[in-house]
Amino acid sequence: MILAADEIARSLNGSWDLLNRRAQGLKQFEIGEASFWRSFGAPLLAAPAFVVSLAADRVHAGLFEPGSLFDNASVVARAGFDFAALWLTLPLLGIALANSLHLRAGLVPFIIVCNWSCVLAAAILSVPALMLAIGWATAALATLYSVAAIVIIMQMRWFSAKITLGVTSGVALVLAACDGLVGLGLLRVLT
Repeated sequence: MILAADEIARSLNGSWDLLNRRAQGLKQFEIGEASFWRSFGAPLLAAPAFVVSLAADRVHAGLFEPGSLFDNASVVARAGFDFAALWLTLPLLGIALANSLHLRAGLVPFIIVCNWSCVLAAAILSVPALMLAIGWATAALATLYSVAAIVIIMQMRWFSAKITLGVTSGVALVLAACDGLVGLGLLRVLT
């Protein structure tokens, strides 16, 4: 289950294409059982985004004193929960709806695409977090930027669901909206 540089580059390139609504990006992903399991290594590539998010959560919680990023268990748990939700929400929605919407055939490619596109999503979300962590944005401004980032990610999720699962724009919109609402909810309900 070792990720090869070639697969990482192709998958991230495919994610970028999907972000820009280019359907040919789907051809960049390796589809199969082995690549399905390897795609679960994608969160490791987003570890720097997790660290940035954790630093921003510390600032937001008023933890300005020097120390380890990991010295406050509740802040680490919140950042970990948000990070896990980024990866799990849309695939779990797809799995939950697979039988009722007859999506079983496209489920494996959909989860592969979701796993890889989340690396890009984490990078996009880390920009407002970084701005908050280094003091270039207030908490309110970082929240506004995060909402804008979530909208960008939602359109990528919508397009990915539409072309990967072969569903209508409406069904893809429901999936992306649920994913985005969970993201927005996590963004501020836990604040």
